[in-house]
Amino acid sequence: MRRLASLSLMGALLAPGAASARDSDTINLYRYVLDMDVPESPALVAMEEAPLRVLLGAAPKPVMTTVLASAAPDGLRPGLSLDVAPYFLFGGGVRSLSRYRSNSLAGRLMRVLTKTTVSAAVLPDLDGTGAWRVGLGLRTTVHDPHDPVLNSDLPERVAEELERHGIPPPADSDEDVSERGVDLSALFDRAERQMRSRSGDVQISGGWGVSARTEGGVLTGDGLRDTKHTFWLTGQAALGRRFDALATMQALDLFRDSRALRAGLGMQRKTSVADFRAELAFDGTDNRLHPGAAIDVKLPGCTSAIASLTTAPGQDTEDGPVLRGQLQLRWYFARCR
Repeated sequence: MRRLASLSLMGALLAPGAASARDSDTINLYRYVLDMDVPESPALVAMEEAPLRVLLGAAPKPVMTTVLASAAPDGLRPGLSLDVAPYFLFGGGVRSLSRYRSNSLAGRLMRVLTKTTVSAAVLPDLDGTGAWRVGLGLRTTVHDPHDPVLNSDLPERVAEELERHGIPPPADSDEDVSERGVDLSALFDRAERQMRSRSGDVQISGGWGVSARTEGGVLTGDGLRDTKHTFWLTGQAALGRRFDALATMQALDLFRDSRALRAGLGMQRKTSVADFRAELAFDGTDNRLHPGAAIDVKLPGCTSAIASLTTAPGQDTEDGPVLRGQLQLRWYFARCR
């Protein structure tokens, strides 16, 4: 009996198409991804190339690409990262709405699986040898009270609006309902305001990443060295529609003698055109407090530009902190204006 229950649970998680075929309330989850709180690439977090150390706790977008340029005392370093949710990649967004909202073990695990992303990043090393730095990451959101499918009536309102205009229901595989001759922007704007206003709710996310340096070219190198593993846990608490409190704990280089802890607090001020963040983090690698600030400006076409300025530990801890600036341009999958 226990084995049968385990097989049933695995089937529910790994075969969404078969499960949804038996339900009448099937939807595609990726129609309702809102344009708000885009978290950092986990591969860049592992490579110490995230804009700030205090990370967002919000759920990731199904797909995101990031182009960046970091300025530090050793020069200007460009970089590139790609983040993808495997569940999205393999078409797993078609689900039964009632099962997705279920607080059963299967329902909770499925929501976590939906919000899990894998990430890869690459940056050239500046030591003159032609070597590269590479990073891999994994991130998931274990508690997301700002999920519009879980905690709002957005799917029902969209279905009602399409029906009211005589528009046939979209196919299960349709991930976009905005091009059906009906203006749904007011419904999505209302859902975004509703999710942002959930005061006291805490989004919780965690991740792991590994960074390394290639011996030679990124594709032709003879191996990797300076491998570092990073684990983190972060929370994001809404203090109203416009303000969030942020907290992050990171375990740096965990499997080596140089392991250290980092902890920080931050605040985010959200507006319709840009989000402003400020932080103060204690870094165990040099036992100092490091401030930082960033602005995330929303651009047309589901893109945003982030400019940040922080201090960071120097190559030698006796030298004191160094100033680091960064610019990121990101594109992500969401329901954008």
